[in-house]
Amino acid sequence: MKKKIVLMSAVLLIAVASALAINGNLFSNSENPLPNFKVTVYQYGGGSTQINAEIEVYDSNNNRLFSGTTGDGGIYSRDWPYSFGNYIVKAWYPARPNDGQNGQNGFTYSGASIVTSVTLGPNY
Repeated sequence: MKKKIVLMSAVLLIAVASALAINGNLFSNSENPLPNFKVTVYQYGGGSTQINAEIEVYDSNNNRLFSGTTGDGGIYSRDWPYSFGNYIVKAWYPARPNDGQNGQNGFTYSGASIVTSVTLGPNY
């Protein structure tokens, strides 16, 4: 009986190891992960990055797709589930309605991950 339990445990262990090897990684959620969108917001003059800047991304029809706030290094990053095309990223600092600076930058998505930046203008 004891040998039977050990044998069954060994067979089960081999089956699990084989499944992991065949499937690569059972815990991965996709063979084709979404591309990444990353924007860095720079202070006026472009020298330093700006933490806590508000960002919004718009499509070519001026529809707002998403918004967020920059974190460490003035960076906001997320998955990009949208189609190919032209987009605009806008930034404000501090966040609206108390903003005193803004900037924007256009970019084109063509299938690769997106890395772009916005430099804030002078105080207004």
